[in-house]
Amino acid sequence: MAPGPREELPSMGRESIFRKKLNQLRTDGHLNALPTSDSARRTRELEKSNYLDNLHNTLVNTDPVEMDRLTLLDQVTELYNHKSIVRIIKDELKRSRRYKYGTTVLMLRVDGFDEIAGKFGHLASNGVLKGTANFLMNTIRDVDIPGRYDGNTLVVICPQTDLAGASVLAERIRTKIYSERISDIGQNWSVTVSQGLAAYPVSGQKEDELFRSALNALTDAMRRGGNTYSLSELEQ
Repeated sequence: MAPGPREELPSMGRESIFRKKLNQLRTDGHLNALPTSDSARRTRELEKSNYLDNLHNTLVNTDPVEMDRLTLLDQVTELYNHKSIVRIIKDELKRSRRYKYGTTVLMLRVDGFDEIAGKFGHLASNGVLKGTANFLMNTIRDVDIPGRYDGNTLVVICPQTDLAGASVLAERIRTKIYSERISDIGQNWSVTVSQGLAAYPVSGQKEDELFRSALNALTDAMRRGGNTYSLSELEQ
């Protein structure tokens, strides 16, 4: 059985800069103007990214606003994409090591997602995934940073939060999503989710270790029938 809910979530009293950027991109379609030097630096970094090679001709004449969306966000969920999430967790772990606090990774999958895709098609499964992403944006804290890890796996980075604190968030997600109507294409879906949690430093020291531990915990939650969450701790 998953641990029961705790009294409250830890709070940092500030909105994550990564979350603020995500909110701006999702609601306004753009980021606030950046200094020219910063924009030029970011453009040079993006040009070095292999995944932009096939989009080069398109992006040459693309507005910088749209470039932000194409390079930072997943196009289905409009959460941070895999590459962005990896960069963000690396930054968070640097701060965790410097200031000696925990950072937790929460992995999430919709139970029965493959069955939804097989029975109702790609459009329906993408709608469920987008609806779940919207639910997360409205449920997690302002400091938490959501993204699409891969395929049908979503991820939430919880800064300055240990496993005990993040389990409160996991329980909140678990109990609330079932009563929500997850909808993005005109159909309403009631879904449950499986979640896996892993935290620095008890579950791993590096981003790949944390992701692997969270995925293992997620697999355990799914094996136990879904609609629950599991915690991962590696022996140090």
